[in-house]
Amino acid sequence: MVQRWLSLSFLLLFGALSWSQDSPSRFQVFGGYSYVPSNFSYLGGGESGWNAAVDVHSWKWLSITGDFGQYFATYSYGGNVPSDHSTTYTFLFGPRISAPLSRTSRITPFGHFLIGGAHISQTGNGFSTDKSFAWAFGGGLDYRLTDHLSLRGEGDYLHNNPFVTQDNQLQNRVPARHARLSTGVVFRF
Repeated sequence: MVQRWLSLSFLLLFGALSWSQDSPSRFQVFGGYSYVPSNFSYLGGGESGWNAAVDVHSWKWLSITGDFGQYFATYSYGGNVPSDHSTTYTFLFGPRISAPLSRTSRITPFGHFLIGGAHISQTGNGFSTDKSFAWAFGGGLDYRLTDHLSLRGEGDYLHNNPFVTQDNQLQNRVPARHARLSTGVVFRF
């Protein structure tokens, strides 16, 4: 299922590239810190990590986005019991709509709907790995510092199918819905 969505996303991306040949292409690359308040695994607390995105502008206000993230969590039991570690990757693709507030404004709001997948691996008192379908929708603001550099604040609703942990009694404690907050720098080419 995930492979079909990835194939469809790549077709949309390359279709947008060929469609944009009539006008000059603009690429933008985002990178920064990301936080998910609810874990992808049964470990308590939230997960911190990074988020990166590449946008290919296919029309004045429409771009195709590839969004990638990695999130980490560690839970320490104390004593001689080894800690549990969880690492989750997300890879999402889809359209992003953005338009400056005015011709002279430094602020550009945007919104997007992304589909793809997520992958989790856990180590500690055993090892497990799983993957699932994922999607996100949300938006944010870019604040332009120069023609080629902006600051970004972004918030998303991120959903993944529940991951199967090595202890199936914990399945009810593993959320499939997450808020995702990201902030960082955007480079425009």
